Amino acid sequence: MYLGALALSHGPSSVLGAFLGFLGIFFPGITLSIGVQSIWRVLRTKPAVVSLLRGVNATAVGLVFTAVYRLWEIGYLQGGKEGSGSLGLEPWWVVVAAVTYSSVQWWNVPPPVAILGGAVGGLAWWGVVR
Repeated sequence: MYLGALALSHGPSSVLGAFLGFLGIFFPGITLSIGVQSIWRVLRTKPAVVSLLRGVNATAVGLVFTAVYRLWEIGYLQGGKEGSGSLGLEPWWVVVAAVTYSSVQWWNVPPPVAILGGAVGGLAWWGVVR
């Protein structure tokens, strides 16, 4: 909406630009959602559609894993130095990741609580390092 308002930033037409930006962002998704809901009851009974959705789900999990792995490898920027360092080289981050994963997987801790715990662990380490 902000970019739409900037595109038509001459007087009252900026409101029109914001409205057009709003439509451009939300209208396609809402239209697709409403359109698919009407036929979803029939589609979800088809084995080919179920298989397709399982494949899409596996692909999405793979892409998320790849992004998380790349962020793990990039890790953090080294203060005052060029480049970055892998989080796998710092034992504390391995402990935080292992505890977070284990708490969700085996001790049934809700993921948002585990994420907040990992954030607290990271901030605690940041306070020790600085």
